[in-house]
Amino acid sequence: MRHVLFTSCLALFVMTAVHRAAWAETPSPPAPPAPPTAESLALKMLDSEALYTLAGGLKPISEGFWQLRFPEGQETHSDVEAARTALAALPLGADFEAGVYLFAQPLGGKRSASAFVAHQPSLRALIERRQDVFKPLGVTGVTPAKQVLEAIDRATSSARWRAFGLVFGYPEYAVEFFVAAGESQAITGKFVERDFLNLPTFASDRGRFVYAVPKGHLERDEDRELKAKAAAIYQSYTPWRNALVGDGKPGAVALLRSWLIPPLVSVPQPCQPCQPPQEAVMIGVASADKLVVARPCRSLNREPCLPLLKRIRGR
Repeated sequence: MRHVLFTSCLALFVMTAVHRAAWAETPSPPAPPAPPTAESLALKMLDSEALYTLAGGLKPISEGFWQLRFPEGQETHSDVEAARTALAALPLGADFEAGVYLFAQPLGGKRSASAFVAHQPSLRALIERRQDVFKPLGVTGVTPAKQVLEAIDRATSSARWRAFGLVFGYPEYAVEFFVAAGESQAITGKFVERDFLNLPTFASDRGRFVYAVPKGHLERDEDRELKAKAAAIYQSYTPWRNALVGDGKPGAVALLRSWLIPPLVSVPQPCQPCQPPQEAVMIGVASADKLVVARPCRSLNREPCLPLLKRIRGR
């Protein structure tokens, strides 16, 4: 009897231990992602190919630096509205339009939302130069960027591919190759082999600002020009990002104000002694909105900037 009782207790102990172990090993459901904020979207924007839209419109429109999919039965999603509010709060200036676009066609039972930013002067110039592409879509130079995206998204395949390629800043020969390849595949069912050219972003060297070219492609003047312009922007951005983004630093919204939008108080030449940078010197705050930063510098000698600091701080 004692043997039976001992065996039963042992079995109960083992079963309890197994259940506890199974419970301990069961992963907790992942926490939902935090709603987008002005700071998080500013950083995503700057670290992506949208940098090349923000810095003078090399890409007239960039989209996809923030994305969300939600059930197609829903009209919208709380995070979409949060993203729209956050983007509207960014200090982008009058030349830019930023927002969230909902793609027309659901995919796999989900709707797709994508954040975008447009440099309106370069977009307007493109539309006016390529009226053969945009006029049939009902798009003019004064059409808001969100409506431009809507018109392109609802166009037929070839018109859609061509217009998207142009507003995303790809060389026109590459856009025409992509359109022809898509039309060929639609007729023959055979994929047209291709190579890809990538321009770097802070987030990734590949797969962000990228376009298709014919297989075995040799670099053309258009490629070299685009690469040179992108390199100049990227090399200018990187030291400012290192100076302003990170633990204990002002952050991405301040970076937009200080690097993209000229500060209220200009930094005199003695405070900008050297390039390329290794470290950065922050010399003060002109107001609650405008950060004044010395160009990143090898030296941390702040003496030349002290008179300016005193004027800024009212000391």
